[in-house]
Amino acid sequence: MKQIILWSLLILPWASLFFLKMDTVRRYMPVALFMTVIHTLAYQAAYHYGWWKETGSSLFGWDKVVPVPWVYGAYLVIVIWIFRFTFGKFWMYLTVNILLDGLFMYIVYPVWQRMGLVSSESTLSTIAIVAMMVGFAFIIYLYQLWQDEVFKQPKAKLKNDQELT
Repeated sequence: MKQIILWSLLILPWASLFFLKMDTVRRYMPVALFMTVIHTLAYQAAYHYGWWKETGSSLFGWDKVVPVPWVYGAYLVIVIWIFRFTFGKFWMYLTVNILLDGLFMYIVYPVWQRMGLVSSESTLSTIAIVAMMVGFAFIIYLYQLWQDEVFKQPKAKLKNDQELT
């Protein structure tokens, strides 16, 4: 049962992207991948410095440090959905992130622990982990602002170049 849930966390969120326009997925996939890199590095640092140790969420045998179903499945896709509905409305984005991060750490994660999906030892408090997650959300929001600006510039430059000819 545990393996079915972990595989579902990896695969089902990706299927939800069929409900979005391809332009939306293309627009927000870079920020989702950036968040995945940040999360992977955070899990590596946590493992190295002993901030927390998470076991039990391994699907492949080589994924002992980073919980692949969560980081590369559900969380990556959740980032796309959150940006789809809140990008451009910073306070709404921040509020949604604080609520979802708190919900995850105070309700979902303890349920997963009781179900045996994860087993975790942590030297950081839950509020510190939520604060770290909100900090990451702020960083990726800035990244998406930059990303949008980068993708607008070539089109504007191309239009100006065409007007000159």
